[in-house]
Formats: sequence, C-alpha cells, structure tokens
Amino acid sequence: MRNRWLLTWGARLVSLYLAGLYIYLLMVLGLDDPFYISLNLVAMVTGLSGIVTAFYYEVPGVVRALHGPDPALADDAWDAIERLRTELMPRLLVDLNLPPDERPELARILDRAGVVRLTKARARDRWRTIGPIYLVGFTLALAGYMWLVHTWEPAIIR
Repeated sequence: MRNRWLLTWGARLVSLYLAGLYIYLLMVLGLDDPFYISLNLVAMVTGLSGIVTAFYYEVPGVVRALHGPDPALADDAWDAIERLRTELMPRLLVDLNLPPDERPELARILDRAGVVRLTKARARDRWRTIGPIYLVGFTLALAGYMWLVHTWEPAIIR
C-alpha cells in the first residue's frame, strides 16, 4: 500500500513540476519554442502513468499468493489476509469495482474461496511484468527529456 501511495503521489508531483515549468517557461520567460510546449504532453503522459500503477497494485501480492502453486505459501497468505482483513479487504473490493453497497458485507464475510474466485482473472495478468518495465523505460525517457529541456537553447531567428 505504501509503494502504491508513493508511486501515485510521485507521478502527481512530477506532473505538477512539469506544469509549473511549462508555465514558467512560456509565461515568465516568454519562450515559445515548440520544444517547450511539448512539456504539456509529457505532463499528461506522466499523469496517465497512474493507470499503470493502479493496475500493478490492483491485486496485492498477498492475495496473488493464494493463486500460486505452493499450498504452504497460500495458507500463510490466507492467515495474513485474515489478520489484515479490516485494512486489506475494503481497498481490494474498491479496486475490483464491486458495487459500493455490497462492499461492507463482502469485506466481513468473504472466505478464501470467494477471494480466489473474485481475484482469479486479475491475479494472473501481465501487469506485474509490464509495471517494472514501464517504470524503468519511462524514468529513463523522462530523465533524458528533462536533460534536453534544461540544456535546450532555441534558435534565434532575426
């Protein structure tokens, strides 16, 4: 949960930084080069990175362990879920897009078979592979782009 919060707020802060830099370059310094205007697009893509974060953390690792081939690990995972039921289940049910009026009752009575059935389709998706690849690629691309922005000298046409 902490990593999800950090990544979500990190993306928001980078988007706000890019928006602030965009306003500073265009309105304060009066730079109107198309390269600087592309900052707005980068800020939008950064904000959309929240979608990758949401899908990556949609099903927590402890719930994914219920679907694994190791029965001892699955038993330990269920014990952990039972201990964390009051914190874990409401968030899981929100992420699974269950109707709000059914969530409190399901969070209270859902058993192991029910959790496995509800999360079966999403626990085996590829987001656990896509997420880290996206994060590394996007971070490198963003770092390169920011280096270009801070070192860019627009051509002066007279």
